[in-house]
Amino acid sequence: MLDVSKSDRLGPNLRTLRVERGLTLDRLAAQSELTRGYLSLVERGLKTPSIAALLRVAAALGVNVAQLFDLNAAPSPRYILQRAADALPGESGAASLVPLATGRTRKAMEPFLFRPPRAGGSKASPRWAHGGEEMLFVVSGSIAVKLGSEEFIMEKGDCLYFGGEERHELRSLGRQQAEVLVVVAVSAADGDSAPAATD
Repeated sequence: MLDVSKSDRLGPNLRTLRVERGLTLDRLAAQSELTRGYLSLVERGLKTPSIAALLRVAAALGVNVAQLFDLNAAPSPRYILQRAADALPGESGAASLVPLATGRTRKAMEPFLFRPPRAGGSKASPRWAHGGEEMLFVVSGSIAVKLGSEEFIMEKGDCLYFGGEERHELRSLGRQQAEVLVVVAVSAADGDSAPAATD
């Protein structure tokens, strides 16, 4: 299990994959519909990418999201079992994004454990949008969700399923930082036509 906010491999791996494909930052930015500056910050480890950005970059590079975290990913195993003890603790109150099942390539779904930033925190929560569909399941705590023009509260055990192209934003509420299981399913066609992410 790899924590995007703590991993020191994501940036170098992204640069390696980009260079191997003969892409400049400008070209990758055009193909992923992200900005050159944003990608440069991710490569240097100064920016934590959103789920939407990870999906876009992986699609532009022609790789699975898992390969952004592990260049030497072994052939896809029959199953992935991750233990709770393997989780990396995130900085309290800060947003963190933990990709799950990274060892399995060519997945139909991309699962993540997301710890949304606390409401009123210093860091703005990104508004995501991407092709395909998304499911949120609140594992612990409570969150505020902005989905398009609507805003509502979700508590532990609540589940939301929606089209990923709808702009969405999550924030933890209360003293306990929430944990949310996020599952994204993006078909090749959806990935090609998805609106640009807002980060």
